[in-house]
Amino acid sequence: MDAPQPDHKNWISELAGQSWNLEMLISGAAIFSTSFLPEITESALDAYFENYQTSDDVSQLVVPVMAYGFAETISYLLIATFIGHFVLRAFWVGMVGLRAVYPDGIIYEKLPKVNDQIQEIYRKQFGDSDDFIVSLDRLCSQLFSIAFVLVLFGIMMSMLYLIGFILAIFFKSLTPEFYEQWGEIIKNIVTAFFLILGVSIMVLSQKRMREHPFWGKVYTQVAKSSSWMYMGLYKPINYILLTFASHVSLKKYYTFSTLMGLMFFSMSMFFFVRKTFEYNGLPWLEPRQYFSSGTSEHRLMPNNYDNLRTDEEAIDEAAIQADIIREPFLKVFINYVRRMDTDVEKICQLPEPADSLRGFQKRLILDKAKLACLQKYFQISINDSTYQEVELMFEKHGVQQTEGLTAYIPTQNCKIGRNTLYIKTMATDSLPKTRFVTHVAIPFWYAPEN
Repeated sequence: MDAPQPDHKNWISELAGQSWNLEMLISGAAIFSTSFLPEITESALDAYFENYQTSDDVSQLVVPVMAYGFAETISYLLIATFIGHFVLRAFWVGMVGLRAVYPDGIIYEKLPKVNDQIQEIYRKQFGDSDDFIVSLDRLCSQLFSIAFVLVLFGIMMSMLYLIGFILAIFFKSLTPEFYEQWGEIIKNIVTAFFLILGVSIMVLSQKRMREHPFWGKVYTQVAKSSSWMYMGLYKPINYILLTFASHVSLKKYYTFSTLMGLMFFSMSMFFFVRKTFEYNGLPWLEPRQYFSSGTSEHRLMPNNYDNLRTDEEAIDEAAIQADIIREPFLKVFINYVRRMDTDVEKICQLPEPADSLRGFQKRLILDKAKLACLQKYFQISINDSTYQEVELMFEKHGVQQTEGLTAYIPTQNCKIGRNTLYIKTMATDSLPKTRFVTHVAIPFWYAPEN
């Protein structure tokens, strides 16, 4: 590629001098756009838990939650970076305007109520106004570039994870037996490959190694062959990074990279631990000694009541029509998530309808068999009374069309005042012994209309 001609360089310099307005416009739009990223990340993880997680095994929890932690970290870093750039660039515009009014900047000799020593201190601290404006302009441009590196890095990580996730779902659906036998082994091999690759690049990039006749060639080949991991973003990401690396001292570059890495890792671990606690129903940094958010039996959670839950909110475990029940029946909805399939399959097997039957006749037989299995898996109780014959129906519930099961429980045996609905699931790890564990407890108040 030919080097830019002098007139081209002048044009680029002139364009760079006028880029601040575009930077502010892009930052303003980016602040608005990235403000939705944390919510989108939360929704994506919830969708995984509901539709794709097949069991409560740790291996199916750690990787998605860690990916969530990375995504949340990138989201908040992007928001902070774009806000910081917008504020600094606005400050720069104010300084340019101030210089237009007072072109001489600070006149230290005319400062009131200061002696020569303080004048000299101020001169060293603040310097020339033009130098300050130029330094501030460079800082804004650097911060803007860092923000776009984060954007590109986030896209790269998302694409890598999405490809791995799609491949896992594809093989799990196409060859479930192969995935069951080899899935974890393949995951471990892929994880080890990326770890070895990262460590190898770090070791080989050391001066003694990269200048070695043999290891230098290995380092070159490893660096060249790893460009595919950037998902087509190798050139834009590294162009910005290499520009920084070639213009700042090695100490500053490594110090900044280390601090960014530590901050990124710390934030990711924070989001990982917080979501893990939340997933397991454990309170997270409870600020009040005698207030608990850990047990559903002693807490009113708006998500469990149709009259308190917002239209934008999906149902977590289960729901009833209201916190105060006046009707003769309690409508119970249970959110049926994907990982429950693994437990239900251990209880019973679905029949194989005769080929002579029509499609709707086959579906009728299968639906009845599915509901019979689910009625064995779920147990519904109010206070100390367990309902043995509960008829379940499939339903897509509420505005969010949550897929699950609905049952109508008579309230004639409920006491006036507080009652507690218990939805339990069969502990399939204890089979053939039948044992139920509480899935969710929902308190409600019964006040029949007279």
